[in-house]
Amino acid sequence: MNSKLFGTSGMRGIPNVDFTPELVMKLGLALANLTHGNRIAIGFDTRLTSSFMSYLLSAGMLVGGAEVRNFGLIPTPVLAFLTSNTNCRAGAMITASHNPSEYNGVKIFDGDGMAFSHTLEKKVEDLMAFNNLHHVDSKSIGNVKRINCVDKYTEMVKESLTLKRKWSVVIDPGCGAAYSIGPRLFRELGCKVLTINAQPDGFFPGRPPEPTLKSLHLLSQMVRETGANAGVAYDGDADRMALIDENGRFVSMDQLIAAYGARLLSLKNKKKIVVPIDASMCIEESIEAVDGNVIRTAVGDVNVAESIVKNNATFGAEASGAWINPDYSLCPDGILSSLLVISKITSQKGNPTLSKFVSLASRYPILRKKINCSKKLHSEVIEKLQSELSNLMPGKSNIQTIDGIRITSKKEWILVRPSGTEPVLRITVESKSTKKTESLMKEVIKLIENIIIKLS
Repeated sequence: MNSKLFGTSGMRGIPNVDFTPELVMKLGLALANLTHGNRIAIGFDTRLTSSFMSYLLSAGMLVGGAEVRNFGLIPTPVLAFLTSNTNCRAGAMITASHNPSEYNGVKIFDGDGMAFSHTLEKKVEDLMAFNNLHHVDSKSIGNVKRINCVDKYTEMVKESLTLKRKWSVVIDPGCGAAYSIGPRLFRELGCKVLTINAQPDGFFPGRPPEPTLKSLHLLSQMVRETGANAGVAYDGDADRMALIDENGRFVSMDQLIAAYGARLLSLKNKKKIVVPIDASMCIEESIEAVDGNVIRTAVGDVNVAESIVKNNATFGAEASGAWINPDYSLCPDGILSSLLVISKITSQKGNPTLSKFVSLASRYPILRKKINCSKKLHSEVIEKLQSELSNLMPGKSNIQTIDGIRITSKKEWILVRPSGTEPVLRITVESKSTKKTESLMKEVIKLIENIIIKLS
């Protein structure tokens, strides 16, 4: 068994191939051992294999003496919230998030509703790798209790925010876990709601689970045709969100983070936000304009959450749409985040639209691509790139190596980082001109391809 099981956001794979029944049960047993047979929460998304995996995971927990609280089909942020709210020692969400339908996975949370730290992930991996697992005797086997208390989450959200103006919103849960609770919360907060893909279906027939510019064309069309104020979309487990503005245009998440973050910090005493190394330079511009500070971290919501705690930050977000709002939870929450954005906009004078709010931040040409590269070559390629990339950006530049290598100058930056889940290198380039961004991307790809050829 591969001792490295966790990627940038939990475990992912194909059930019965990567996730054998033995592996899933073993994971459940490891969690029971780690929590000393305490109470563990379980939830799952709409994928066809989710119930299969929930039974196996529960079985492993039970033979380790744990008491299982099964919350059923719910979004990941709701499971994280209920893990803490119902005094469970850990939570396990069965989901592959934005991955295609044939995939599934497990995200694990601690008793505070925060994703397992890398230290806790390593403890789980070690327990499983060395077969250092304890089974209880038959008298101490745990029990499963099925619980429906989603209302605890909805009440928390409704008590936490208000919408000063009641928008017309089209919501696309993508046939995922937010199919019911997403539209419900918007309606209960006073919005006029239309929905598409709002039925639970693990085949994801309406669109892929990841809400992207390409996959949300129908949502964009509906927003334009109905005259709605916005379109809101979620991924398979609703820890990510995407927005469509009133003109039917896909909202740049980098630009939205910058605009929302600046507005948030202008109202707070704490002036720090956390973003990963691959986020746009427009974020620094907007945050520094309100005397704030941007802290960069490695890609992955676990890294963002840990940095928020370490630096006592107000907010953390990834360009993927995974936002963490620590005043409410340390788990990325697409549902809450989309409502918080609309709440901030509707509270402003002058009745600004979503597009006007986002335009408060600059937007620069940014390209994100990936190139095939064997995982065993990742570290060597990154090492050789360091001096070569500097030649592409002569003059004063800053080098960061917290996740791959990022070289930043005043007007542009380049990032090359190894994927945590695929045999590829991910490349991000941003500049203040489209021509420069495109030329830098071509040069970086050519440079990497030449290095790979020499090393192969």
